[in-house]
Amino acid sequence: MRDIQTTLMGNATADPKSRPQEDGTLSASVRIAVTSRYYDSSKNDFTDRKTEFITVFARRALARNLLSSVKKGNPLVVTGRLGSSEWEAEGGVMRHSLTLQAEAIGPDLTFGTATFLRPLKEDDVPDHDPQTGEVQGSGADEEESSLAAAQSEGAELEPAF
Repeated sequence: MRDIQTTLMGNATADPKSRPQEDGTLSASVRIAVTSRYYDSSKNDFTDRKTEFITVFARRALARNLLSSVKKGNPLVVTGRLGSSEWEAEGGVMRHSLTLQAEAIGPDLTFGTATFLRPLKEDDVPDHDPQTGEVQGSGADEEESSLAAAQSEGAELEPAF
């Protein structure tokens, strides 16, 4: 299969939007603005080119992480398959837009720092009461009470490292 694989660097123009699919899988989209620059020797300075707006689509885990990680204005680096879509607007005018089926999305560290966090797996989330949020059957109460007893007796705790 021949696809146009590309990498884009731009800024999110809005918060990502969830797009549930008919088959039940999660999909999300975010538009990014990409403005390239070139050196204009007549001005002895850099000049911006026209800003291009690309709609980025993500599915499944990438969509879930996109929705919880990206906010409007964030600088992003996106790689995936470039495409386009065409439609007829009001008045019979043909419109088109660039799209990217994302394979990977990340922050552009040229403009800041980031901390990577893995989302919890379903098995790692403890049982809890949905009304109160209290964790059930964790054994944490036993640990806390033995720790409190050791502290009240003046026992010295060993360092954890």
